[in-house]
Amino acid sequence: MAVSKVSGLAIPLFFKQAVDHLTAHGSNASVSDVAVQGAMVALLLSGLCRVAAAVFKEVQQVIFSPVSQAAGRRVAFHTFNHVLHMDMNFHLNRRTGELSRKLERGTRSVGMVFRAVVFTFLPTVVELVLVCGILWTTFSPPVAGLVVATFAGYIAWTASLTQRATESRKQLNAMDDLTSGKAIDALLNFETVNLFNNATIEVAQYDQYLRGYQKAALDTERLSALLNAGQGAILAVGLTAVCCAANVGGAATAGDLVMISGLLLQLWAPLQFLGFFYRELRRSLVDMEAFFDIMKTDSQLVDGKLELCSTHTDEAALNGGHNGTHAAVPAACAGFMERGIQLQLDDVHFGYRDRKVLNGVSFSVESGQSVAIVGPSGSGKSTILKLILRLYDSKAGSIFVDGVNVRDLRLGSMREAVAVVPQDTVLFNDTIYHNIEYGRPGATEEQVLEAAAMAKLDATISMMPEGYETLVGERGLKLSGGEKQRVAIARAFLRAPRLLICDESTSALDTKTESGIMASLSELAVGRTSLFVAHRLSTIRHCDKIVVMQEGRVVEEGSHDELLQRRA
Repeated sequence: MAVSKVSGLAIPLFFKQAVDHLTAHGSNASVSDVAVQGAMVALLLSGLCRVAAAVFKEVQQVIFSPVSQAAGRRVAFHTFNHVLHMDMNFHLNRRTGELSRKLERGTRSVGMVFRAVVFTFLPTVVELVLVCGILWTTFSPPVAGLVVATFAGYIAWTASLTQRATESRKQLNAMDDLTSGKAIDALLNFETVNLFNNATIEVAQYDQYLRGYQKAALDTERLSALLNAGQGAILAVGLTAVCCAANVGGAATAGDLVMISGLLLQLWAPLQFLGFFYRELRRSLVDMEAFFDIMKTDSQLVDGKLELCSTHTDEAALNGGHNGTHAAVPAACAGFMERGIQLQLDDVHFGYRDRKVLNGVSFSVESGQSVAIVGPSGSGKSTILKLILRLYDSKAGSIFVDGVNVRDLRLGSMREAVAVVPQDTVLFNDTIYHNIEYGRPGATEEQVLEAAAMAKLDATISMMPEGYETLVGERGLKLSGGEKQRVAIARAFLRAPRLLICDESTSALDTKTESGIMASLSELAVGRTSLFVAHRLSTIRHCDKIVVMQEGRVVEEGSHDELLQRRA
């Protein structure tokens, strides 16, 4: 950076020498050969300095670009990691489109500030100091003082206008968030939009947000134009004043004026970009404000320290543990990895804001036992599953897993031991193979195919032209409801969990397919603990115990036969 700037500032000095050589004898005198040679040498040296300045500027880019890229990658990595580890409430209270835009603007702004400081701000400050030093020594302190005054006026004007632009930027960002959120929300739900023929309504709402964005953008552009005009005027007046001050009394030579013009014009572009940098810095700080608010938000779920043994504990150890360091399989896991999890819910209470969902729920699930949770909609069945998985924490009461409070277990450790087949399966926009393998990343092809066969999915896949490489579309919409459900079941087979959770997992299947799936699930559940949330009698009849929920309470529990006898 220093070599590039010194080389650049040497160019006007050599031009001064060239002009002074050629004008040394006055306008009427013939130019001597020595003067011409001196001018040529000065011009050649200025050319060499220009080449050196250009080369070292690019060398600076080459040296610092890896640092800049690595910093940007690290910021993006930590941002994505932070958001994915946030609790359920964090995501439910934010629109995906708005969150995405805030993160995108924030990460981009962090990178912009880093590059601008390294490549623009620091070099411009160095250049300004060198120019003032040259003018101080060549002419007088007042001439250098005029340069400083010009710079100070430039900064003052930029700061005052940028402060006004900050509020416009906040409004612009707010409208940008709303516009992006509306677009992504409509695109993700395009099927519903079309089924209800509401595309016109969605487009009208989107256009309303666009109008707000347009107004905020125009306000920002007007302030930007005023700012740029003022900056140009200040620099032009400053250049004229410095040239006049240097020529007071006719002391300056033609070469001196050429040098002053060259130095200030060379400083002009960085100063203009410095104004742009300051303006963008203020905008970036606005962009980063929401970004840092997100990054400073901690998950409401405090991660525990204890490990829960899972069927993949040994694999995690072989692959370098959870933090990338070698970790041995805990001795306490011996004999546990193939056993089902034991669960105990003790007076559990939970609610969403002001609405209570669970009121003192208590029941136990023994290792290897299959338990069905039944009840009307809104009775709290699915909420119990979310609390067991620690998507939320209970407001009161405790949940014990293998005798350990679930809050004391490491979240990843608990979830590694569980496979969930949800009621509404959402797939990644990737291949069927990838979506099955997602249940156990790194599984062999043989294991993936076996899981698909156990889920009664292999026959369907074999009829697809691309087979396992078939793309399932956004959220899996290219597959039928039953096919998506069977992909989720195949994931569970592949995961080989200690706890199997099925939340209305066969609700989208026909009776014949359900019968085959339930037979496979029963086979998978042998030796493992399983929880079923269901309404169909065929789904829960085989369970060892049925827990009946009503208005957030357990009103009955027992086997299928015991419950029938009580109602007889």
